[in-house]
Amino acid sequence: MFRKNKETPQKVAVVSGASGGIGRALCLQLRQRGYRVIGLSRQNAAAGDTAYVDCMLACDLTDSHSINETARTIGQTSASVDLFIFCAGVISPQSVATLEHAPVIEQIQTNLLGVMLLTNAILPIMAKDSHIIYANSMAGIFPLAGSSAYTASKFGLRGFALALEQELKPRHIRVSSVFPGSVNTSMLATEMERGGSVLNFMSAPQEPEAIAAWILSPHVRKHVENFPSSFDRLFCSLFLWSPGFLRLCLPLMTAWAKSRRAHYRKSNKTT
Repeated sequence: MFRKNKETPQKVAVVSGASGGIGRALCLQLRQRGYRVIGLSRQNAAAGDTAYVDCMLACDLTDSHSINETARTIGQTSASVDLFIFCAGVISPQSVATLEHAPVIEQIQTNLLGVMLLTNAILPIMAKDSHIIYANSMAGIFPLAGSSAYTASKFGLRGFALALEQELKPRHIRVSSVFPGSVNTSMLATEMERGGSVLNFMSAPQEPEAIAAWILSPHVRKHVENFPSSFDRLFCSLFLWSPGFLRLCLPLMTAWAKSRRAHYRKSNKTT
C-alpha cells in the first residue's frame, strides 16, 4: 500500500470493480495518464494480479462495514481524490415469476444501495473540481425483460446520479453517468449463458479498452449523461419521454438484436 506523499501533486483516481474487464482497462489507462490509482474489488486478487494499480483494496458493496472501512483507508492513504469511477456491477437474469431472494438482494445492494453508501462515505475526501462517474447500463433507460431486478437497480442509479449532480454543483464536483452498450466481457458471457436479454446485441459488443477510453474522454466530463453515439442518445431520450414509443419499437428491436446475436456467435466461433 502506498503512503501519502506531500511532495507529489499526482492526481488520485479510485475505480470500483477494478478486477473486471472495464475496471481493469480503466486502471491501466489512468496510470498511463499519470494518475495514482486505487482499485476496489470484492475479489481478493493475488498480489501478482494487481500490478495495474498502485493499491488494491477489498470492498464488498453488500457490506456497509466494508464500505466504511474502504473509505477510511482511502482517506488515510490520500489527502483527496480527483476522480472516482463506480464500475462494479452484477446481474442475475430471472423472470419475476421465478425470482430468488438472494440474487435480487445482491443486485440491488451491489448496483444501487452499495453505490449510494460508498458515495456518501467518500464525499468528504473528494477534491474541488473532482469528478464522479457512474458506469450505468442501457438497462437504466429501457427495461430488460427477464432481468427486472437489474433493470430496477440501474433505473435507480440513474435517478440517484441526477439528484447528486444537483447537490454537488455548489462544491464544484462534477457527476456523470455513462451508458455503454454491451461490452465483450466475462460478465456479458455469463449473463447470456443464464438467459440474459437479447437486447444486449442491439449493437455489436465493444471491447473493454475502447469503452474505458470513451469513459475517460473529455466529452464525458462535460456532460451529465453520456451515450456511445448520437443515435443512442436520440433514441434513449425518445424512450424516456414516451414509454409507448418504446413498446412500439420493441418487436423491431428484438428482431434486429437476434440477428446481431447470431452474427456475434458466428464471428466468435471463427476467431
